[in-house]
Amino acid sequence: MFVFYVLVVYILATFFWWSTLHVQKNKQIFQDQIALMQLQYEKQGKDPQTVFESAQYLAIEDKLNKQNMMICGEGLVFLLLLGMGIFKIHSGFRKELMLNRQQRNFLLSITHELKSPLAGIKLALQTITKRKLSEENQTRLLNNSLKDSERLQNLVNNLLMAAKLDGEDIVFAKEQHNVGNLLHSILDKFTPHSSFKRNFQIDIAPNLFVKGDRTALTSVFLNLIENAIKYSQEGDTVGVSVFQKNQKLYVEISDTGIGVPDNEKKKIFKKFYRVGNEDTRKTKGTGLGLFIVKQLVEKHGGRIVLKDNQPKGSIFCMEFPLLKVANKPAVSPSENKGIDWELRNAS
Repeated sequence: MFVFYVLVVYILATFFWWSTLHVQKNKQIFQDQIALMQLQYEKQGKDPQTVFESAQYLAIEDKLNKQNMMICGEGLVFLLLLGMGIFKIHSGFRKELMLNRQQRNFLLSITHELKSPLAGIKLALQTITKRKLSEENQTRLLNNSLKDSERLQNLVNNLLMAAKLDGEDIVFAKEQHNVGNLLHSILDKFTPHSSFKRNFQIDIAPNLFVKGDRTALTSVFLNLIENAIKYSQEGDTVGVSVFQKNQKLYVEISDTGIGVPDNEKKKIFKKFYRVGNEDTRKTKGTGLGLFIVKQLVEKHGGRIVLKDNQPKGSIFCMEFPLLKVANKPAVSPSENKGIDWELRNAS
């Protein structure tokens, strides 16, 4: 960046130097021509001052003005193009530096995310094999190992999905799925465990169906629920709501955690982006979850927006095309839910 700015300063200095030199040269030529005309007038016995009233002088002066205007015009075009180029290159540098920083942070976080569950599983297995434990303690360690293995599996799935989304277009299965059943199967992994220490408020209308890929939809809901838990504290509320309105299927996942600042709401769906300062951040993550969520929701014909929760926290609102299934009418909850489902600025 330093070399780039030095080069820019050099180009600007050179431009102004040669422009000034060219203007001065034209002015000197103009003055020499006037002096020559005055000498000719003296030889002819005319008053040299009458040169400034002649048509030849006016023609020479007009030519000088046009040359100066041409220099100014070409200079302005050059400065405009140079400014656009500098802006593009500067923006490219900044984006590249930001991407490198995000990728470095991603490598650091992914290393930690992989090492932690592996270390937990290894420690649990070593404890079981080297010590004589009661059946209760063995069950507890095995359950912890299963949770760590599921965490690893989810992480690997996210990495594979992010790689696929970056490549060629993915063809997803088009199968009908009961959204309530999908969410309940995910929530069963969280609600029975006291270790999460969150209050789950579940309001899922039955018999609401969507067409899509089961693995992809599960990844969407799982990432958002884990995100709500990750950015909230013990005793906070995590809400999961599903209902139908205007022939659309709506899924809301909310929390009463720290929320997202307004200046970061448009950035959170970018790859590798994480809210807050990397040096002071305490939450785990890779910066891929919300990127994957947005891509998968849109590839299923839906859209997702982030709203503020009241009095604090975040609400992720998803809208999907509602699938009509014969003999299974969709049931929507009461219209008195008081939830504003106006989707705005889906980017």
